[in-house]
Amino acid sequence: MTGERNQSGGLIQEDFTSGMVDMNTRFYAQAPTRIDLAGGWTDLIPFAMETDGFVLNAAIDLYVSATLMPQERKVVTLQSADAQQRFCLQSAPSVINGLSLPEAIILTVRPGSGYRLALDSQVPKGGGLGGSGAIGVMLVSLLHTFAGKQLKSRQIVDIANQIERETGIPCGKQDHYASVLGGFNFLQCHGEAVVATRLNLNNKVVQRLQQSLFLVYTGESHFSGEILQNVVDAYISGNRQTREALSALRRIAQEMKVALCQGDLSSIGYLLADNWHYQKQLHPSVTSKRVEHLFEIAERNGSIGGKACGAGGGGCLVFYCPQDKKKTIAEALMAVGAPSIRFSFDFKGLLVRSYDRNAPSF
Repeated sequence: MTGERNQSGGLIQEDFTSGMVDMNTRFYAQAPTRIDLAGGWTDLIPFAMETDGFVLNAAIDLYVSATLMPQERKVVTLQSADAQQRFCLQSAPSVINGLSLPEAIILTVRPGSGYRLALDSQVPKGGGLGGSGAIGVMLVSLLHTFAGKQLKSRQIVDIANQIERETGIPCGKQDHYASVLGGFNFLQCHGEAVVATRLNLNNKVVQRLQQSLFLVYTGESHFSGEILQNVVDAYISGNRQTREALSALRRIAQEMKVALCQGDLSSIGYLLADNWHYQKQLHPSVTSKRVEHLFEIAERNGSIGGKACGAGGGGCLVFYCPQDKKKTIAEALMAVGAPSIRFSFDFKGLLVRSYDRNAPSF
């Protein structure tokens, strides 16, 4: 594999492959998304450069996936729920700023052969569940596997994160690590460096947590790039409220880690509520009238605490509630157009495999 810097300083990996491509081979990749339970935002570079950021998240079984089929010519056909596009790899542009993430990855990671790529996602667009990070690590790993190049987890994360940032989104790495590793992860972030610690929770604790968490879609997509930039700008400008909120989010992630490891689920709902309080202090765009209305309904019907997933401003919300209150909360939120989303925790993480399309299925 050879690499050169493009006009924006990013890495373009030009035409690499380990040998002849078998046209009968198909490739499949799948990556989980995540619920960020505490500490989100503190992994962003401006903050993590000065003080270690701490994030606790959990991978869930709402997946992004892709199927890749080799083609004879150096042409890529991308098919997704939104559209179908074609790229000629030999004449494709090298500047990726402003492109969609799949486009940017296709034009950055360039195997020596063409292919058809079909994308699928089980998460609502703009849902705040780390879908972009999941797509990033899935496609980076899939395209390198197709080219005969195996990457380590950290390499997958770093490449996917760099490409996403070069498209213009100031993202951290917590989504990428959740998708690669699966399970519950506590991340310590210092600049570009991340130490990911897998939490080996008791099975009963995981089951009880699963039964008490409730995920709902607001019905409104959020625009995470814009919200993230708002917070970054406020932090860089020295906004005192933003800086104090980030410090509080860092503390809450550490407290939630201790609570989960000790099996103390009684405090989880209150920690989620505490996290949401400070999350809203980051910037006014983190919440909305719609989001606040849904929180009022959930609390009125028995929720102990909750928070917006990801950047906020719409997307999905996660609540902690007694099991016997779930149905009541679900019905109340559905009545105002906010459906619940069933999920389980994922412990497999990123999966990539190849298979012969002519092989018999059993």
